[in-house]
Amino acid sequence: MSSTETALQVLPPVTPPAVAAVLEQLDTWAVAGEAAEFPYAAVLGHLRSVGKHFLSAELLDRLAEIRDVLTARSKQPFPARPDDSPATLREFLDVVLDKHDSRYDYPSYTALSLLAPPAPADWHEARRARDEMLLLLLADLIRFEQQALSDTPADPHGMPPQPELVGKRTRLAVRVMEPAALRVLPPGTVDAAAVAAVPGRTPGGPLAADVLRAATPHQALVLSASIQPVCVLHDEYLFLRTLQSFETTFTFMSAALATAVRRLADDRPQEAADHVGTVADTLKESLPLFSLLATMRPEAFRTFREFTEGASAIQSAGYKTFESLCSTPHLARLASPAYTSVPEVRERVVGGQPTVQGTWHDLIAEHRLDAAGDAALRAAADRLESTHQRWKQTHYRLAVRMIGERTGTGYTEGVPYLAEVLGNRLFPAADRHGALVS
Repeated sequence: MSSTETALQVLPPVTPPAVAAVLEQLDTWAVAGEAAEFPYAAVLGHLRSVGKHFLSAELLDRLAEIRDVLTARSKQPFPARPDDSPATLREFLDVVLDKHDSRYDYPSYTALSLLAPPAPADWHEARRARDEMLLLLLADLIRFEQQALSDTPADPHGMPPQPELVGKRTRLAVRVMEPAALRVLPPGTVDAAAVAAVPGRTPGGPLAADVLRAATPHQALVLSASIQPVCVLHDEYLFLRTLQSFETTFTFMSAALATAVRRLADDRPQEAADHVGTVADTLKESLPLFSLLATMRPEAFRTFREFTEGASAIQSAGYKTFESLCSTPHLARLASPAYTSVPEVRERVVGGQPTVQGTWHDLIAEHRLDAAGDAALRAAADRLESTHQRWKQTHYRLAVRMIGERTGTGYTEGVPYLAEVLGNRLFPAADRHGALVS
């Protein structure tokens, strides 16, 4: 280890606003009314300095009162300022108050209501929205990680990482960012030839700075408002940003698969196969997120997860939507916590949601699919299946390393559950019966 890579001393954070100071700013804002900007920075600064799980009853009650006033005043998003409207104050307060309201869960822990924009109708727009959000999330993570190396580390600041770990995390985040950056950032921001030769070598600091510099005011607000850790450990920031990156990826993949179903119904199998192939590519691009997550120190994870009880990734509606658009899950899975935890998705499935495999099978049965179209679909589906199996195996190994045989958060079975579902397939072979008739 060189002299510049010595272990970091635990440094005090910038002095956070005390509860009394936050309450004073809230009172000042309440008097000023809609013309003033809500003191997001003060509330978030205090929250991150103590952890959402440990917010005082006095502050929580005051925030709940503010929300009640807003609800009584108007059912419209508030305040109606251009820089606040995409991440409404009501949504922000709902996330802050989830534990206070006894409705804490995975969507509220990951602040998905703040991050989720209106779903674009066009799948190309959906992909761009995913790429832009992914870049923002990971650029912010790089900024946070590198700030830990300064003399004013940001909260949550407990168990600061050593420089080598920050460097590793930056490289892994960059690996996930590079494909998206090549699609949406100005030409030349990332060297395509260098990425093809050795992924992950784009300088992370400058790339993150470029992305964050271009963020709009409401995007900056969303980024800040969507980090509400339950504890004060540095690694929870990484955990949250990685989960959010997966969720924005699932949202796009679901949009692309829904488009594939429509293309199949319109007798355009090659286009459908292209969409399924794009989903496979996107899932493959996201695989390094697991390597990034694996840099989380188990002792840190085991500490803060004690305060995330009730929030489990099994509650991810995004993942279940993606899975259920490939093929209809079997009855046992629909009856399991995997789907009872996401009732809105289960309701769509039980209601007869069209799927890629189901529509594909209908075309075969109706003699509407030629050999070339079938072959293209099989190749794309096999590629997605293979990538997804690799994704699940990686998830399982990471869970074993982090929590062993302990139960998962949200009262789930954790590692045993992940082991049980390793055999599940997106496109079960039994559903592909029937011969093509030219």
